[in-house]
Parts: sequence; structure tokens; C-alpha cells
Amino acid sequence: MKHWKPLAIGTGIASAALLSYAMMDGGNKVVTADDGGNKSGSFLSRLTGDKPETATIPSGTTIQIRLEEAISTEKNYSGDRFTASLNGPLIIDGNYVAPSRSQVIGQLIDVEPSGRVEGRARMTLELRKLIIDNSEYEIATEPKTLVAKSTKKKDAKIIAGSAALGAAIGAIAGGGKGAAIGAGVGGGSGTGYVLATKGDPVAYGSEAKFTFTLAQPLELPVIRKMDKSSEPGDS
Repeated sequence: MKHWKPLAIGTGIASAALLSYAMMDGGNKVVTADDGGNKSGSFLSRLTGDKPETATIPSGTTIQIRLEEAISTEKNYSGDRFTASLNGPLIIDGNYVAPSRSQVIGQLIDVEPSGRVEGRARMTLELRKLIIDNSEYEIATEPKTLVAKSTKKKDAKIIAGSAALGAAIGAIAGGGKGAAIGAGVGGGSGTGYVLATKGDPVAYGSEAKFTFTLAQPLELPVIRKMDKSSEPGDS
């Protein structure tokens, strides 16, 4: 006569009752044989999966990025997006939250090409997303405006050089009035060249580095805890 079947049924009923009791236990922590003594979560939280620990990077924190593509006022327009990567890992209060080289998506919110005579080229950048292990996190930074160098000194040299050349031609032509006319013609041609020429663009190649400031706090999952002797490197 087989007596083990009723025992199995009874054990199953007892297990179901225990499961039901545990789930109605108000979240009390339960330790099972395979917990290894870890009492960090309730039975239900372990059943459904614990929410990962997060750390918040406060606003005002600076983040350095490295361009992965060239940007320029000659080829880009307002609204264009650009790709970059973190130039180093992000660590906040001993929490390692983002590895170096994590991808960053930015946007050019204002692009102004250089004008003739006045109006230097400029473009304004902001960061939009940080991608870690295929997960995207919205990021908000203070705008960073890049302005082309002034060309006034270069323009002055062009005009002065043209005037000197014109004076030399005038002198060869007979001096006196000819020299004055030559100087005027030379100077005028230099001025005309400057008027017809745009200023320098704003242009940066890949690998260019920029530092941005967070405009809003950024909450990220903790990848691992760092002790004082740990060196994250570029991992």
C-alpha cells in the first residue's frame, strides 16, 4: 500500500498555504534556505524583482564629453543632433553610475553662420540623452555657445596691405597725384574684398572635448559601489 501520495498532497497544500501566508504577510522579510542569510528584500519583492538602487547627480555638476562627429556652422543647422561620449566615468558619492565612453546625444539649438563685415558665426549646444547599456536617460544641461574668432585684425591687415600695394603702384606711375590715386585704389580693393568675404566658421572635429553643466538633477541606476581604493579607469 502506497502511503506517500497523501503525504505529497498534504505537502503541496501546506506549501500553497505558506506561499499565500507569505504574500499576505504585509511585506515582512522572509529568509529561505537559498538566501545565504541575505535579508535585503521581502519575499514578494524578490518574487517580482527588486527595483535597482539609484543615485542622483545634482544640478550644477559638470560633465565632460568628447565629440564623435564633426560639427560646423558651415554644414549644420539649428535642430541638428550630434553624437558624443562621456570623456570619463560618472561617480557620485561613491556610486559608479556610468562608464567612460557611454554614448551621449546632443542637439544644436541655434546655428548662425558668419555674416559679411559683421556678425561672427556661432552655435549653441545642449545635451539631450545619455545611453547606458542600451537604456536611454533624459539629460538637461545649460546651453553652451561657441563663437568664431574675430577677424578684425586680419581684415585690417588685408586693407593695409592693399593700400601699401596701391601706393607702390602709384609711385611707379609717377608719384604725387598718381601715388594718392594708387593708394586709394589699393585700399578700396582691399575693403571690397573684406566686404565680400565671410568671417571664419565655428568648426570642431571629432574628439573635441566640451564641459557641460547639468541644468536638472540626473537619476541613474547604480552599477557598482566604489571603495576608496577602487580606480574606475575607462571601463
